[in-house]
Amino acid sequence: MPESRIVCPKCGRADAVRKVTSIVSEGTVTTDMSGLGVATSKHDGELVGMMGSATSRSVLAAKLAPPVRPAAAFGYGWVGVFLFSRIGLGLFSLALILAIVACSFPILVGTYRENPALVLIPIFGVTVFVVLLLRWIVVSLVREVRKIRNDRAGYPAEVETWERALERWKELYYCSRDDGVFLPSHSVLVPSVQMKQYLYAKSGEKLKREPLKLKMDSRKNRS
Repeated sequence: MPESRIVCPKCGRADAVRKVTSIVSEGTVTTDMSGLGVATSKHDGELVGMMGSATSRSVLAAKLAPPVRPAAAFGYGWVGVFLFSRIGLGLFSLALILAIVACSFPILVGTYRENPALVLIPIFGVTVFVVLLLRWIVVSLVREVRKIRNDRAGYPAEVETWERALERWKELYYCSRDDGVFLPSHSVLVPSVQMKQYLYAKSGEKLKREPLKLKMDSRKNRS
């Protein structure tokens, strides 16, 4: 159906109606940039060419931008990073505790001579700390692996949902007079601030925000 024949389901007019894809395309500017930068090494530095790009959008284009593809689930390589970070933190804490015990020993050496059994207190404390540290690392590692596994299992469904939302977005029209979006096959105007919620809503599902309750207009689209 030609864009000029699409009318807003609220005001029933077509003069302020435009397709969302056109608005976003015209309101998005990508600028290629190039220049010189300095790359430094251990002994000297040199000029190197640098290239890149920057994308900017108008306020309306940003508001009507397409839904963003969900980020890919982390691979198991992150488990190694997670494990080493936990081990590093644990070793640092252990070294700090041992340093405190070592520094306090000269002060308490007289007490230890009088009561040799008191030496067991710091030994017992360090042992308990090591046991708790190892337990924390193992439990955290198991939890992280389970989380990654669940994220990877659910990722295909997230992508499928996003693809449906994107296809729906490509069919949207925007009425600047009423600041809302709609599908030509629907007689409902959705406030633009609820566009993302509308795109991901299941068929027949109603939006829940009462202050922005959608209104049905008595006028139908005329082809």
